[in-house]
Amino acid sequence: MTLWATSIVAAATILAGVGLLLALQYSTRHDLDAIAAQRVSYVSALAEHGRLRGLIPSTGGEADVVQVLDASGRVLASSDSEVRPGSQSGFPHPLPSGLLDGRPMTLHNLVGIADGGDFRVRARPVRVDGHPATIVAAVSLAQSERTLSSLVTALAIGIPVLVALVAWTISRTARRTLRPVDTLRRQATDISATDRHRRLDLPDSQDEIHALAVTLNDMLARLDAASTAQSRFVADAAHELRSPLTAIRAQLEVLARYPDPERDPLVAAALLEDTERLHDLVEDLLALARSEDPAPRRPHTVVDLDEVVLAEVRRQHGLTGTRVDARGVSAGRVRGDAEALRRVVRNLLDNARRHAAHQVRVALTEHGGTVELTVSDDGAGVPPEDRIRIFERFTRLDEARSREAGGSGLGLAIVATVVGAHGGTVQADQDPPEEEGGLGGARLVIRLPPTGRPD
Repeated sequence: MTLWATSIVAAATILAGVGLLLALQYSTRHDLDAIAAQRVSYVSALAEHGRLRGLIPSTGGEADVVQVLDASGRVLASSDSEVRPGSQSGFPHPLPSGLLDGRPMTLHNLVGIADGGDFRVRARPVRVDGHPATIVAAVSLAQSERTLSSLVTALAIGIPVLVALVAWTISRTARRTLRPVDTLRRQATDISATDRHRRLDLPDSQDEIHALAVTLNDMLARLDAASTAQSRFVADAAHELRSPLTAIRAQLEVLARYPDPERDPLVAAALLEDTERLHDLVEDLLALARSEDPAPRRPHTVVDLDEVVLAEVRRQHGLTGTRVDARGVSAGRVRGDAEALRRVVRNLLDNARRHAAHQVRVALTEHGGTVELTVSDDGAGVPPEDRIRIFERFTRLDEARSREAGGSGLGLAIVATVVGAHGGTVQADQDPPEEEGGLGGARLVIRLPPTGRPD
């Protein structure tokens, strides 16, 4: 970072120095051109009024030279007393065409003009005694070149010194500024999986470094919470898997040690029930893992959610004596994973069936730019303090009844995860009492964007 900043400062300083030199050169030459133009105008006025003599009066500096040349390039008049009329001029003959057009030019290494050297020159055609002539005014560049040379020398010495000073200042400031960042880096390096509860020390300054430390601490807190949830999930899953496996093992051991033709069919039926429970639990775990997998999922297609709901309602009729009222199901189309949405509907109906006393009611509507699926039951309902917690993994409000009914505590967690992945929401509340047209138990509501809205 220090090298980068120093390079920028060095480049900017060099550009500023070059710009200063160019600006000074332009300004100097502009001033010299103005002096030469004044001399040309003065001599032209003398020629027009017939007052031009062999020696032109000097009105400029010692380095200013004015000559009036005839068509052959010989001197008619000069500001230099040592140049006699009729002598050959030190200016080139013929003059460059640009000078005769009125443009100032720089002529180099002129000999016989003042002390020689480089000059800024202007010229103007005139008539002297009826004959064509040319007024030529030259101003020496020696003084301006010495000034520019001195400035170049000063910049050549000053720029490296200035860059070195700026680099030292930047380096010192950067080290002092980035010292808290280095402290945060060392602390972050020391945090490992075994002490993930540690946090970074916040610097005293209320600046960007402090904001960075706060952000990193928030990230560490989220990672800690995710790791804790993952550990709890693994522990809960192991516990849930151990229960049916232990029951299966115990019954198999009894069956192996004490065979009984009359009891064996009952044991086999119990084993089948525990195996189905174990199968459902594994399926739920796999479904939850797939729904949270960041890898590309199956492509979303248009799903007629009403057909999915009615198919699952027919399936429920074959599983239980609980009556499922699907008269409130109307057309509703969404875009998503058909298989995942089918599992959402199945889990909602399975949950309602386990907790219903006699009846489950299903409604599907599309209004206000949202497809809304509602599943209600006439059970005990969900207490307000548990209406968010029931969507967490392995949550059972009635442990004994849920285990007996085969519930794993993952069904609603899968619902929340899948619905969230489809851009929807899920919530639990209380269904209105029977006198108000409801069932009085729990009501789970899912809202999904329709097919017209992008994923």
